[in-house]
Amino acid sequence: MTDCYDTSSGSVHEQATFWVTRLHSGDCTDQERRDFEVWLAQSEIHRAAHREVEAFWNGLSRIEPLAAPQLAAARAYLRETRQSRRALSKKRLAGILSVALITGVSPLGWSWLSTDTYRTAKGESAGIQLSDGSRIDLNTDTELSVQYSWTARSVKLEHGEALFSVVHNPEKPFEVIAAGGRIQDIGTRFNIYRQADRVSVTVLEGEVSVAAKQNATAQNLIPGQQISYDSTGQSSAISYADMTIATAWQKGQLVFKGQPLNSVLEQLGRYHDASLQVPDSRLQSLKVSGVFPTNNLSLALNTIAGALPIKVSQTATTTFVIAPAD
Repeated sequence: MTDCYDTSSGSVHEQATFWVTRLHSGDCTDQERRDFEVWLAQSEIHRAAHREVEAFWNGLSRIEPLAAPQLAAARAYLRETRQSRRALSKKRLAGILSVALITGVSPLGWSWLSTDTYRTAKGESAGIQLSDGSRIDLNTDTELSVQYSWTARSVKLEHGEALFSVVHNPEKPFEVIAAGGRIQDIGTRFNIYRQADRVSVTVLEGEVSVAAKQNATAQNLIPGQQISYDSTGQSSAISYADMTIATAWQKGQLVFKGQPLNSVLEQLGRYHDASLQVPDSRLQSLKVSGVFPTNNLSLALNTIAGALPIKVSQTATTTFVIAPAD
């Protein structure tokens, strides 16, 4: 390995910063390039850190006019280190580049990785592959924002539902903020559903910690467990979830086991731009069980009507009225 830097020391991002800077220095040797390939192949965490630092480097041209002295100092320091064969002071290099970041980047509103917002309309779903190998699958009518920095990965769920498959990295914790609560990954797959001011968290694999509000004591959940909380910080007891219900949306289905009709119609309404009306309040508590498609409202309603003493009338293109059967 190169003899001017110990690539086994320092944080992964410090190592990635060194390699990206060397590769762009203009005097990187063939041996250093081979050493870099070895380092890159060691883990997905190395590759993700390299992608992030490379993305920052590619944006440096935009801040050159504002931070030219700091960038020149960083480059000169690296050249000096290599020529003198002295050990690289990562703190000094980080300090130089930090000044460049603060001086040049902030006025342009640019950060290490930008904040991206993703949305799905009713009936839509989408999958997001993140730069670190993590993935987010969005269910119908969902909005969230993703923000990555050097030290953290943060997602804010505004509304809707999403499945998170997270590549664990203790140097960059992954968290989801929803209705004032904080859900943090401990290497896992988990589902979060935010409905108005109430949030439900279900763990499929691994472990997560859930704090219902700022500075609240976190509770750890393991696979199969579920917890819910509201925007005031009040949380339910941890329970075991019915995983067929929790994960059915990923198959384009809704599963109900003795749910009241009004709750079933509310869930169906998440996937369709339609008005589902039940003028007779006595019908709202009728129990519904079964598996229903999320993409065919008429089929779902007719199936329910075949099992309950109700009839469904379509009074307009997007209006359905549920009434007692004759």
